[in-house]
Amino acid sequence: MLAGTGMLTGLGESRLSYVSRDDVAATAAGVLAQEGHVGAIYSATGPRTVTGAERAEAATALTGKPFAFVVLSQEQLRAGLNQASLPEDVVNVVISIQEDFAQGVFDVVTGHVEQLSGRAPKSLDQVLTTLSDSAQNPVL
Repeated sequence: MLAGTGMLTGLGESRLSYVSRDDVAATAAGVLAQEGHVGAIYSATGPRTVTGAERAEAATALTGKPFAFVVLSQEQLRAGLNQASLPEDVVNVVISIQEDFAQGVFDVVTGHVEQLSGRAPKSLDQVLTTLSDSAQNPVL
């Protein structure tokens, strides 16, 4: 759907540390396979935070179509989500998450993936390349 717009949007710069589900699974397996984690709290994160402009560059590389990152006001975002006929509860959740992104809540890199899984987390580019390769060469 976003490929048709050429835009990725956010309520602010929205630096995020993406983590792949494979890395989250490997981290969880590390916790389960090792002793000494009772009461511990971990945050699985990617290897670095990524800006909106970097995400747009990654989308451009993945699709071959130009993307830009555009900062919207909350009102603009709400109007767009409502125009897409999303339920009001979904709109509110998306806006809440976008507010957290803009406030830097996910601008965190912990190192817990490598510590617990024994391997470095995949970058956003690596994850997108894997997804692209899978889409072009599906396993039957």
